[in-house]
Amino acid sequence: MDSKRDEDELKLDPPLFLPCDLDDFRDPCKKGEITGACEEDKLSAQDEISVSSIISALIRPIEPSEENFKKCDWNIDPKEFLPVKRAVVFKEQLFISKLRNTNCKLTENLKIFFERELKQIGKFCLNVEEAFDGYVVYSSSKMKKGKGITECGHQLKGKYDDKFLLICEKRSEFDRIDHAFVEKSLEVRNHADLYLTAIRETKINEESQKFKATVDIKDRDHTFVLDGGIMLLMRHLVCHNFVGSFEYYTMNLFGRVLRCNLIVHKERKLVRIFYRTYKNTVHIVTQQCFNDELQDVAETFMTPEGRIVLHFWRGYNYLLHAACLPHKKKKEYILPKLELMWRQDVALSRKFRELKALNYENSTKYLESNSELADFMQDYVLNVLRYKPSNVLEFSIMFFQNMANT
Repeated sequence: MDSKRDEDELKLDPPLFLPCDLDDFRDPCKKGEITGACEEDKLSAQDEISVSSIISALIRPIEPSEENFKKCDWNIDPKEFLPVKRAVVFKEQLFISKLRNTNCKLTENLKIFFERELKQIGKFCLNVEEAFDGYVVYSSSKMKKGKGITECGHQLKGKYDDKFLLICEKRSEFDRIDHAFVEKSLEVRNHADLYLTAIRETKINEESQKFKATVDIKDRDHTFVLDGGIMLLMRHLVCHNFVGSFEYYTMNLFGRVLRCNLIVHKERKLVRIFYRTYKNTVHIVTQQCFNDELQDVAETFMTPEGRIVLHFWRGYNYLLHAACLPHKKKKEYILPKLELMWRQDVALSRKFRELKALNYENSTKYLESNSELADFMQDYVLNVLRYKPSNVLEFSIMFFQNMANT
C-alpha cells in the first residue's frame, strides 16, 4: 500500500516531457507538403543519433535550392574585395653595396655575386604597418660616400588606403656636396580624390626654397603613388601572383610627374649573393616614360612572399640586397704567459728591478772576492765557443762535473 501511494505522489501534472511530432516541429503550417518529401529524414531507433545528424535533419528543409541561389542579387562587385592585409605587412632589412667592378653580372640571366665584387656601404630599412583604413609605409637608408667620411640617405613616411590610393606621403633626401649640406623633400597630399597638392623644398645649408603645385585627378582612373606606395604595390602584386604590366603615375623629388610601368615576368629566376642562393625569384622591371617612350630604369628580384632579394638601378654602381656579407673571424689576441703577467703590476715590477740590481751587485762582489772563478769562467766560455754544442745546458753540466772530479 505504501509503495502504491509513493507512485501516485511521484506523478507530475503536467508531465515533464510532452510528446512531440518531428514533422510538426519542422514546419507546422506545411505539414502535408513536407511530410512526403522528408520521409527519408525521419530518425528511427535503429539509426545512430548524434548532434550533427539531428541539426542537419532540422536545417535541410529550409535550405534554398540552386535556382534560388541563381536568382539572389548579392550586390557585390569582385573588384571591390579588400586585399589580404597580412600578406604585405612585415619589416625587412636590406644592405647597400657598391660594385667594385663595373663589368658586373647585372646584364646576365643568372645573377651571382661574390664577396670580392661588392663592398657594403650602408643599410636600407623598409617597414609596412597596418592602419585602420589602410597601410602606413616607413623607409630609411644611410650610406657612406667617397672614402667613407661623408654620409647620405633618405627618410620616408607614407599612408595609403585599402585600395592602395595615396592619402599622404613625405620623402626627404640628404647629402653633402662640396662642404654644403643639401636636403631635398617632397610632400604630397590627396584631397578627396579631387586634386593633389605637392610641396617641394630644397635646403642648402641655411638657405631654403619652396615650391607648391596642384594636380587635378578628378574622374581619372590612373593609379598615383609615390616611392613608398610603389614598394607596397610591388609586394601586393607578387603576393597575389600577378603577371603582366601594371601602369601607374608618380612624382620625383624635382616635382615632375612620370608615367611608369611595372612588368612582372612569369619566368622565375635564380639569384645568388655571397653564400645564399634564392630560387624561383620573381623578376620585376620598372619602366619610365621619356619622350613618349618607355625605358627600363630599375630591376627587382623578390621572393614569392614579397621580400626583396636584389634591387638595382640602371646606370648606377650600387644595389640593394638581402644577404649580408659573411662574418669574418675575430682576430685572436695572444695573451701573455701567466708567469710573465706580474710585469703588468707596477709594485711587483718595481720590486723585481730592485732585487735584480741587488743580485747583480752581490754577484759582482762575490767574483771580486774569489778571483779563481774568473779563470774557470774563461775556460768554460772558450770550450763553448770551440765545440759549439747543440744543447748548451747538457754541455755545461758535463763540463763542471768533469772539473769537479779533477
